[in-house]
Amino acid sequence: MAPLLGAVCAHGSWDSGVETARHVDYAAPVQALALAGARCQGGRCRCRRPGDDAETAPPAPAQKRFEIRMSVDTGEILLTSPTLGRLRHDGKQEECYYVDLPADSSHEFIIESREAHKGQGMTPSVRIAEYGPKGPWWYDVLAVGCGRSDHPCDRLAAKDWEQAWLTQRKRGRLDACGSTVVSALKWDTSGGQPMMDGGFLRDFRVQFVLVVKAFATELAPRDPRCVPQ
Repeated sequence: MAPLLGAVCAHGSWDSGVETARHVDYAAPVQALALAGARCQGGRCRCRRPGDDAETAPPAPAQKRFEIRMSVDTGEILLTSPTLGRLRHDGKQEECYYVDLPADSSHEFIIESREAHKGQGMTPSVRIAEYGPKGPWWYDVLAVGCGRSDHPCDRLAAKDWEQAWLTQRKRGRLDACGSTVVSALKWDTSGGQPMMDGGFLRDFRVQFVLVVKAFATELAPRDPRCVPQ
């Protein structure tokens, strides 16, 4: 499969919602994305549980912490940034990763999932949340998913995910109380199986820019007083 991200030929624009990425050229770094915080030890992280929101080793000043949750059924999934590194996961059991990014910065990412066996498809899921130390709280930033356990990703499922994003986001945010914006969101696939074989996609790629704003979060997630900035 051709490498991803970089120069993109796409139709549409951010104002119209989710673009479709085409002819992507992306040279992925080989290093692992650096993990942060007390939840991560020895290259693995312990997932946050209900009632366990506080970061006992909080990010340094001018840094913001993010939680990345990844899972994929019958396939593998990569999350890659050309400047930060890569995370890889190949199991249906959800794995969590915690990373620190500078405030007032922007970072390109690509999520690429691929089926493990021809014709079986895959069911990827990636969720990103931002830490708010004042609460402490976690703000939803991005949720990418295609398909479900009993029906892997196909074009209809991809369009359903796209429509859900368009419906829920407010100027690039799933939660207006957070400080991180998702921009330039695009998705693409190299194709799928014939409809007689289920029509499942053999890969599913989502490209976006994570824009980390400098201001501190103040209100609880989804507080009605929050207005996207």
